Amino acid sequence: MLRRFFQLLAVLAPLGLFALALQPVQQRLYGGHATQGILLLLAALAVLALLEGLLFRYWILPGWSEKMAERLYAGSYLPEEDALAQLAERIEREKDAELMPQLVQLVHAQAWRLRGWLELARLQQEVLRDAPAALRTLEKAMQAVREPEDVALLMCRAAGLCEKSLQDEAAARSWRQRAAEQYPDTVYGRKAALLLR
Repeated sequence: MLRRFFQLLAVLAPLGLFALALQPVQQRLYGGHATQGILLLLAALAVLALLEGLLFRYWILPGWSEKMAERLYAGSYLPEEDALAQLAERIEREKDAELMPQLVQLVHAQAWRLRGWLELARLQQEVLRDAPAALRTLEKAMQAVREPEDVALLMCRAAGLCEKSLQDEAAARSWRQRAAEQYPDTVYGRKAALLLR
């Protein structure tokens, strides 16, 4: 909370300085020195634009891009900065099932992240060879993620898992039906509807 206050203060500080600079500008404009007033106003505007531009370029824009990357990629887009991606890669590389509880803990700690659930389900299927556990993970993920597009994607993944790994066509059809009916405006909902035809 205190950090946000200082961020807001830093963004508003140049505007405060500009407001202070307007007093001498007004004195010159109304005191018969219009040219000096206009030049001082232009200088104040240039300083304001420079300060706000620097703040935007080096502070606001990087923060926005980081948040946008987290939103679009469901986490850090650099794998070396993402503990979850690192651990998933290690489990896949070493085929070490003993590391799975650590991954489960990371996924549950960041339950809103689609990527974590997808990695967990994939590794349960590929490393543990436990398709039912992978399906249960996808079902838990549907309760945890926020975006309709993500839920529809998880339903389609569940359908694919039922179809290919569990040989359960009825369950696969049921998952696709749910995705198509509950999320018809999403990409995966429309894809599920097409596959049902």
